Amino acid sequence: MITLRLAFRNLLRSPRRSILSMAAVVVGIGVFILGEGFISGVEENVKMASIEGLNGHVLARPAGYPTEGLQHPVDELLEINEAARRLLDQETRAWTGRILFSPTAATGTDHLRVRAIGYDPQRDPQVFSRDLWRLEGSEPEAARDEILVTPGVARLLELAPGDPLVLQVRTHAGAINALRVSVSGVASTGLTNMDVLGILVPLPLAQRLVAAEGTTHLSARLASRDESEAFAARLSHALGEGAEVITWQEDARDLLALQSIRRKALQFVVVILLVLAGFGMANTVLMAAHERVREIGTLRSMGMTMGTVVLLFLLEGLVLGTVGSVLGALWGGGLAAWWAANSIDMGDLVTDLGGANMAVGALIYTRFSMATVVTGIGFGMVISVLSSLYPARVASSMPPAEAVRAE
Repeated sequence: MITLRLAFRNLLRSPRRSILSMAAVVVGIGVFILGEGFISGVEENVKMASIEGLNGHVLARPAGYPTEGLQHPVDELLEINEAARRLLDQETRAWTGRILFSPTAATGTDHLRVRAIGYDPQRDPQVFSRDLWRLEGSEPEAARDEILVTPGVARLLELAPGDPLVLQVRTHAGAINALRVSVSGVASTGLTNMDVLGILVPLPLAQRLVAAEGTTHLSARLASRDESEAFAARLSHALGEGAEVITWQEDARDLLALQSIRRKALQFVVVILLVLAGFGMANTVLMAAHERVREIGTLRSMGMTMGTVVLLFLLEGLVLGTVGSVLGALWGGGLAAWWAANSIDMGDLVTDLGGANMAVGALIYTRFSMATVVTGIGFGMVISVLSSLYPARVASSMPPAEAVRAE
């Protein structure tokens, strides 16, 4: 305890120098915690967008189906045989069929190519959560040929609930079909690849438009998203060679790989900051050692051992590192926790930029993790102690007699 009190007293001798030494630790630990929270939040955003958007946990579609842009042909339908139905009924929480097609939406003289999803009003909400939806208007009524449009389509075509719209599409047989429908509501789904150029059409109406009885896609929701790869293999075997089965992991792989690169870049920046902090702290402790040569000699003459002198300077570095790490954790963790609870809605910005193929959610948020906070504090403390080793060795190696006589 005496050694610890000496360490605190020595740090308070030059508070300005101590504060400057802690500053880099405060910044480094805060950046690490906040950056890790942001990257983890974006990763979860990507996973959510893949699962809640077009895929579910597992997606089946006709083999060779195009996936880029607004290409959603209905030439091939997905054949769901009895073996696949039994598997889906027994091993999933819910599953649903969909028709994806790309009609031209027309109102007056304005025309727009859109991404349409023909959905089952009963089954679809069990597979694709609507927790983030915001609906202006009402759900479509099948008897009235009503549809939902998303904010991008509503803005570009100047649509509001109750307005008429003509949908023109190429049918399953290759003919051209057109129907006059009514907009029952404007639905913001929170998913950028839907909210820019998307419309939602009840399945019976979608089947009339494309003149087909079946569906082009099948999406399933499992008890856990981690089971998707094993289930996808069984579903692929049941559906046969005419179907292509993918998981949400496959769909999000490229974006998750990009997040991995960002995490490594963040870690590199944090390491550089903490190394600079370590050099600054080592310089501070070393300067303190040279300023207190006579004091150290007196303490050695009074019986303080070399080990105790080393401990004294290590404690000074540990105190600096602990205080700096805690302060960094407070601002970095505080911001991460606040943004985790108060997400930023980027939907309007993404809509204005035309992000029709961005498979991410419109809400930007962080993920707060106490484990990350503890790791950051521990890392800062370790760096501080290591930075103090050399100055401590220098101070302890001074011969007591020469130290006492030093000017």
